[in-house]
Amino acid sequence: MSTRKYKEIGERLQDARIKKGWTIEEVQFKLQISKRYLMALEAGENDDLPGDYYTQSLIKQYANLLEIDLGSRNLKSEPNSIKEWRRTHAEISSRSQKEAQQRKSVLQGLIRQHPWLMGIVLVVVIWLLVWGAFNDMAGHTKSTFKVPNQVKVVDTTKGTSTKKHDQSKASSSKKESASSKNSKATLKKINNSSDNLEVTLAAGSQHANLKMQMGQRSWNALTVTQPKAETTWQGLLEANASKTIELKKGYTYALKIGASTGFTGTIAGKEIPKSTTNSVVRNITIEVK
Repeated sequence: MSTRKYKEIGERLQDARIKKGWTIEEVQFKLQISKRYLMALEAGENDDLPGDYYTQSLIKQYANLLEIDLGSRNLKSEPNSIKEWRRTHAEISSRSQKEAQQRKSVLQGLIRQHPWLMGIVLVVVIWLLVWGAFNDMAGHTKSTFKVPNQVKVVDTTKGTSTKKHDQSKASSSKKESASSKNSKATLKKINNSSDNLEVTLAAGSQHANLKMQMGQRSWNALTVTQPKAETTWQGLLEANASKTIELKKGYTYALKIGASTGFTGTIAGKEIPKSTTNSVVRNITIEVK
């Protein structure tokens, strides 16, 4: 098999990346794929790439990011890779079955050689199960306790309960008040772009909450661009995980979403518009006024 079977595909991917002005390091951050594999793919060096199935997946992700169509004829069909995967796992399964059979034969040998010992073990196990069952039943037996007539029972829980209820009500009222302030905030597109957003807070509000929820595992970052460049938060979010971050009034932010498929989010309770492109990585500018 040729060691440069992906040479033509690699050259097309490299040309498309250079046209976009991206470096290998930028692509690595966007796709979260090893730089070594990206360089090997662009060079068409098959010996430094993983198996066909994973390499084809890598190619599809790279092509989607660059927004180019390689065509199905340039990619091999998957049956050989799947057959190879099944054969490898079948060997593992066979080894597991062999070990299980060996353990079974050892147990059978013990029973044949020491039947009386195995009988004692079985009796002890049964006795322990019966003893545990009786103890459990005894634990569920109702006990009776009568309060003497001369003893006066005083309920001291009413005042505490009322106080807790009042505290809970006050806390709920504060939350509703904060929610009401957020609901007065507005979120609109700048130049009709879903990735350029302007947030106007209600009078007296000094911040808004950004909530993100990911549809798949994704590396994300939120940085301040104005008034002073600094990283607010960056990290990996698992699928279906969410993250809430406070956005300050008078600041401008850049939100980078590593895998935008399935991403949903809100700012001050307002839904973030969905992207109109199919790019894997999404960059959103957020200006809080």
